[in-house]
Amino acid sequence: MDKLRPAFPDLPPAGVALALRIWGHLHGLVSLEIYGHLRTQTISRDKLFREELAQLIRSLGIDS
Repeated sequence: MDKLRPAFPDLPPAGVALALRIWGHLHGLVSLEIYGHLRTQTISRDKLFREELAQLIRSLGIDS
């Protein structure tokens, strides 16, 4: 937060929360992939990533 405020002084707390939510979601998926935890969960990791990104975009109210 200390690095973010100088760059974006008018960013409301809701904006920070949204950025952290998106980052956390994507970071979690990538971490699961890197450490091999998705291999046992799905045979189509690319399809999973596409669907997760599409769902994230829909949750933001953006048409994909």
